[in-house]
Amino acid sequence: MMRRITDEEIDFFHANGYVICRSVFHADEMTNVREETTRLIDEILTGGPAKDWSVEGPEGVPFELEYLHMHPNTFSMRLLAHPFIGDLLTRIVGPDFIPSYETLVFKLKNNGSSVPWHRDSMVTNDDDPLFQIDIYPDKSTIENSCVWVIPKSHRWEKDEAIEWMEREKKEWRARGKTDFGVPGAIPSEVEPGDVMLHNSKVIHGSPENKSGKQRRVVYFDNRSVSLNEKYEWWPHELMEKRCLLYQAALHERRTNPYPSDDECFDYSLPDGLPAWAPGAPVDLHCSRD
Repeated sequence: MMRRITDEEIDFFHANGYVICRSVFHADEMTNVREETTRLIDEILTGGPAKDWSVEGPEGVPFELEYLHMHPNTFSMRLLAHPFIGDLLTRIVGPDFIPSYETLVFKLKNNGSSVPWHRDSMVTNDDDPLFQIDIYPDKSTIENSCVWVIPKSHRWEKDEAIEWMEREKKEWRARGKTDFGVPGAIPSEVEPGDVMLHNSKVIHGSPENKSGKQRRVVYFDNRSVSLNEKYEWWPHELMEKRCLLYQAALHERRTNPYPSDDECFDYSLPDGLPAWAPGAPVDLHCSRD
């Protein structure tokens, strides 16, 4: 059986706003992810089609590729369909989960962009299960600018969080944008194949990468149909498109498995959402705009 998130890891995540799950993805899959993301990053740096969908950081250096699935590759849909992801989303978000968007974030070696202290989202005041799944194909350490996290900061009130972030960003810039070791901050050092979950409201960030070692991470954001109806983030039609995309991803992994695969996620289609048939078209962009 492939790796599952444990109850202890889920409890730690809820209490601290983040958790690192070790040894989730196998080496054959991570090798493919590294090869394909290297190609996409080179495409960005040489002005290819992916360049128009990349985002630059504070230093003017590219560090993010949006709408990852729409850029031709052999890994992102299969990565999304991994049983670990489907299982944890069912147990944390609920059976009506919908993978909502995906990005590739990368720290170039010697000149990797910083990411100042931030929250990914403050869209709700409730304790809703909004979080990112962070999949690491590379080793990430203090040396090559791993993410730093402020545990339990997902519980802070909005004004408290904003005040803290603004103060610490000023201090960080005054220190030359190198030191994230503020009191209470934890470096999330990981190995290839590890996964980190981080709550959208937990405060986190990372310094510039001045080392000779690149690092990459694939982020999957996930919402539920019920929460989308409650908060009206996106039209229902987008959730339908995303549901079809996820079913196509499951089919892609089932029909094009890695040698290490020994099972597929058994997905139950949420009520009222459309079923996808193999061969039917899929919108890999699914624009949120």
